[in-house]
Amino acid sequence: MAKQSFSVGQVLTAAQMTSLQQTAMLGGSTTAKTTSYTLVAADAGTVVSVNSTSATTITVNTGLFSAGDTVTIQNWGSGAVTITAGTATVNTSASLVLAQYEGGTLYFTSASASLFFKADGAAAASGDNWTLLNAGGTALSANPTTITGISAKNKIMVIVAGASGTSNADSSYIQFNGSGDYFYIGLAETWASTYAASNFSVENNMASSPGGIFYAKMSNTGGSTFGGAVTMTGCNASGVKAFQSVGGGNASGSTGQIHYVQQGVYTESASISSVSIKLSNGFATFDAGTVYVYTTA
Repeated sequence: MAKQSFSVGQVLTAAQMTSLQQTAMLGGSTTAKTTSYTLVAADAGTVVSVNSTSATTITVNTGLFSAGDTVTIQNWGSGAVTITAGTATVNTSASLVLAQYEGGTLYFTSASASLFFKADGAAAASGDNWTLLNAGGTALSANPTTITGISAKNKIMVIVAGASGTSNADSSYIQFNGSGDYFYIGLAETWASTYAASNFSVENNMASSPGGIFYAKMSNTGGSTFGGAVTMTGCNASGVKAFQSVGGGNASGSTGQIHYVQQGVYTESASISSVSIKLSNGFATFDAGTVYVYTTA
């Protein structure tokens, strides 16, 4: 119930007692809003709920509430609700922005100052929702083969399948935004006719700038294919971006193909807008294969 004034000896009705109990439990009467709203004195002890698809504000002014008064604010709609200090002071250690199904309580320490205690947010999503950017995949042909149109995506996953080039023993690498420095470390296994410890090595590009993420090498003879995948995070923000990669070549009876498992960082600050699949031999071209680019917000 809204804040009341009681007199000595006054007998409360059952309805008043019930309303008082609800208010004490941060419930009570609800004032529904669909647009931005400025709190009034009558909101003390009540719940102000907002249900709007557009962004709205709840403004807090001075001289309306007394020390100890509370106002609970809820957001039912998809539009964000922002608690805004008008002439009063609103302090919080959390965010003053309420997403859908979030809420919190204003507690007034004086007529001109309040604290906002934000409740737990809405449940987190169950996982990333990946979307294939290039429907059906893009056939590998030119060197490089480039996919553009990437915009405001946090994570990017590039998958190369069934690829081959016109030059034997060629390596393939993935490059974001057409250039950049890529520092990474990982393990490399070179396929040989017999097992040897020397087949395994640490792939270290921490002190150089190879210009791309090498993820596979074809065999020394014909009939070799290769594939791999690179996942990068933070692609829609300025600054260093982390990635992981895995890939390798496949050729029955052949040797020389290399398999890689690596992780590292892309050091360029610009957000990602394109990805290219390249062969290290600039005169070679792709003669098979498909690249798939998945993104998530």
